[in-house]
Amino acid sequence: MKIKANNINMNYDVNGKGENLVLIHGAGDNLNMWYHQVPIFSKSYYVITYDVRGAGKTDSPKGDYSISLLAEDVCELVKAIAFVNLMSVDSMEQMVKASRPEEAQCFLLGYSMGGRIALEAAIKHPEMVKALVLANSSVGLAPPSPEAAERRQALLELLSKGDIKKVAEMMTTNAFSPGFRSKNPSEFERYMKVKLQNKPEGLARMMQSLATAAASSPPDLSKVKCPVLIIVGENDAYMGVEQGKQAQQAIAGSKLVVLPSGHASAIELPDRFNSAVLEFLSEVRGSTT
Repeated sequence: MKIKANNINMNYDVNGKGENLVLIHGAGDNLNMWYHQVPIFSKSYYVITYDVRGAGKTDSPKGDYSISLLAEDVCELVKAIAFVNLMSVDSMEQMVKASRPEEAQCFLLGYSMGGRIALEAAIKHPEMVKALVLANSSVGLAPPSPEAAERRQALLELLSKGDIKKVAEMMTTNAFSPGFRSKNPSEFERYMKVKLQNKPEGLARMMQSLATAAASSPPDLSKVKCPVLIIVGENDAYMGVEQGKQAQQAIAGSKLVVLPSGHASAIELPDRFNSAVLEFLSEVRGSTT
């Protein structure tokens, strides 16, 4: 489905009923990456998935894709969906309920780059974000390693040539623990097909925004007021255990879960990932009732 939000046409999908749970994908992905999460989470939540600006079927306008802009995108998207739902109600009682500010509140789960987007949204719009899950996502406490910078540059050079196939293969390989591809070839191919659905120019803009974010001052984590779950993988080359511990120490009251996975823990170990997320959200909901 398409909806106008923050001056662009955004592609999104919704499933289930209940409180809003928004899933934000990483660079190189799109809303189709959540195939292990949507069927489970939608049993208890109103799950919103969407293509980030420049990804999938969402518009890819020219210009800088800053983390701040991408955070505004998701907040405006949630508000737009809440408005559409308001227009579809068929009774005054439902309309009054749907028009309340809390109808645009949400739980945010961001994977990799999506975590940076979710974090920025929680800092800028604390009134909207009830809880935050940072899945395999850096919070900007340390600059990227020389190896990470070299990988990004190599990917950008391939994208400038329009070689999305090679980029998809490289990014998928780096997303998993060593040996995952040979042990789980069908899962590897399924995830790579998601990455092949993206536009080279849009992905290049996203990767540039990540480079800019990495070089800038880290976000003020003291401004995060909602409950936070941090998920990291033992074999994650991008956001490992030590970085996860640093993030936990920097975000007061946050919870850390370490999984024996690579970067894409939601795909490599979906059952354990889903259980960790649902347990955390259940705790948050229980503490507010």
